[in-house]
Amino acid sequence: MNRNLDTKTAYQTLSRYQVVDVREPHEWAEGMLPGALRLPLSALASLAPLYLEREQPVLVYCRSGNRSQEGLQTLQRLGHNKVWQLEGGLMAWCEAGIPCASHV
Repeated sequence: MNRNLDTKTAYQTLSRYQVVDVREPHEWAEGMLPGALRLPLSALASLAPLYLEREQPVLVYCRSGNRSQEGLQTLQRLGHNKVWQLEGGLMAWCEAGIPCASHV
């Protein structure tokens, strides 16, 4: 099953997902998707049970889409069955001209 969401679909359906940014803290200044939880890939396995509901869909993203694939697999191993990744990551989102939230 394809677990990639293109930027247009992700933008249109973003409110349906628990959005997870798996980039490292020093990368967050680049911006983020609106409403995203900051759960770095390096700590995802330990933080996900504290912040994510297993029954709710999750959209994982990183800068370019590489680490989000690993994040997707980590969440699936933790029992999340409804996990997708943003195809092309934050770079594709910004290239599509979709606004990013500033880091706060």
